[in-house]
Amino acid sequence: MPHSGASSATRMSDGRGVVLVGLSGSGKSTVGARLAERLQRPLIDLDARVRETTGLTAAGHIERHGEDAFRVVEAELVQQACATPGAVIATGGGAVIDPLNRWRLWDHGVAVWLDAPDDRLAARIAGSAEARPLLAGDPTARLGSQRIERAAFYRAADLHLDAGQPLEALVEGVIRPLSTARPTRGRRLFDADTPRQHPYGPERARIVLGRDLDARGLEDALGPLAWSGRPSLIADRTAAAHQPELVRSLPHHRRLDMAGGEPSKRLSRLEEIVEWLSAERAERGDALVAFGGGTLGDLAGFAAAVYLRGVPLVQVPTTWLAQADASLGGKVGVDLRGAKNAVGATWPPWVVIADVAALRTLREAQLRDGFAESIKAALIGDPALWDLAEAAGRLALADEPIRYAMLERAVRVKLGIVSRDPYETGERRLLNLGHTLGHALEVESGYRLAHGSAVALGMRAVAAIAAARGGDATLPERLDMLLQAAGFALRRAFDRSAVKAALATDKKRVNGRQRWILPMAIGRVLEVDDVSEAELDRALQTIVAEVA
Repeated sequence: MPHSGASSATRMSDGRGVVLVGLSGSGKSTVGARLAERLQRPLIDLDARVRETTGLTAAGHIERHGEDAFRVVEAELVQQACATPGAVIATGGGAVIDPLNRWRLWDHGVAVWLDAPDDRLAARIAGSAEARPLLAGDPTARLGSQRIERAAFYRAADLHLDAGQPLEALVEGVIRPLSTARPTRGRRLFDADTPRQHPYGPERARIVLGRDLDARGLEDALGPLAWSGRPSLIADRTAAAHQPELVRSLPHHRRLDMAGGEPSKRLSRLEEIVEWLSAERAERGDALVAFGGGTLGDLAGFAAAVYLRGVPLVQVPTTWLAQADASLGGKVGVDLRGAKNAVGATWPPWVVIADVAALRTLREAQLRDGFAESIKAALIGDPALWDLAEAAGRLALADEPIRYAMLERAVRVKLGIVSRDPYETGERRLLNLGHTLGHALEVESGYRLAHGSAVALGMRAVAAIAAARGGDATLPERLDMLLQAAGFALRRAFDRSAVKAALATDKKRVNGRQRWILPMAIGRVLEVDDVSEAELDRALQTIVAEVA
């Protein structure tokens, strides 16, 4: 054994393991075996564990039982592998898809992405006798598709190494930083480079989800915006008090603290912000950083859209609701007295940095807001997210890994829809599930009703309409059980005429006809504009609590 390797192994005494990730053919098993030998650590090859546990290769299991069943087995093996301190874990290429897998693997130790061009990986695979059903047909093309699908997961790894190097060079490329880097709890867990799709500003936006991000992690996520210009920071006063280290770590030349909450989303507060920016001589190249919940992000984002006709926007959301939904997609704006989000713009952020550690300080009622948005995403397009929420129940509000997994899955649903329909000409309207009636309930309450509670009621109402129109008849009851487990009230006293009046001002109406999104089954929704007055009345009856 080379002296340098033994010395490095000796110095690496903090108990961290190593996790190797990457596409098929990147050499995870080979590198893992040599790395384990050099570090004198146990090796856990997940594909080998599949064979030992099931009697089938990973490919054979997928061919016989399907990919979904294989991922269940894989998740169990990931959990077992991470229980071995210091182990070198060679993962299957798709193990990182599941957010809970990634949370456990990244917690286990240093994550290393072994990478090489798709054609080189395909050439390696062609020389292997192992069947790979997920790459059937054109392996190079299939690898390219997998790279796009998994890039946000691989990019979140601690190290990114060229897998085309000689074996010993690769192993040294892992050991060297391990022996010198200081262990940290801060982790990037998801790092997406996504189309921004706006004629002004950059073509791409960066979306980073992480945990306990420090100043270095924030600077890395911000990229050039961390040092160019003189950033302006607008912070929710309460969020800043709960997360002082996080807010101090954000680069800023000037700072304005404001109250969050729906009452602050008014034109008068917008004027306050832009007058402050002008008085501070903020320039067009100075990024505006919005730190807080969804209402603060909407307000500050609108200011970024209109001040000097647009300045760079960085969203640092601090609530589950804002991280899963409001900070993404670029809709920014304020409320009018009788219409929510009635004045605004489309101004996508340059960067979104969501640190799930910020959610630890939230009250349960605030966590429920984000839970409702995640359930909405599940109904629209992610049955696996629904299954996770249904299995977790109320634990989703308290268990950080589960909460993160629900959050990330909701983010992935929204980013996918927004990338396909940035200006809400078709598919993006599906994101209004539960919001049409939910917004009307918020208006009727004078914005005292929490957004998540309003959306939960809205989803219950449209689920009833959908079931009566031939949708899944079991869905309303399953939705009720899920919402009740999270602590939502299933009924509320409200003025029906006031709710209907608010619906009449909804911005989604076209030619006087209200658009509705109906959940016909988990993962399948339908847009209609022919909900009758009688159907609406019956739907309202399912959620109203009559005053005695």
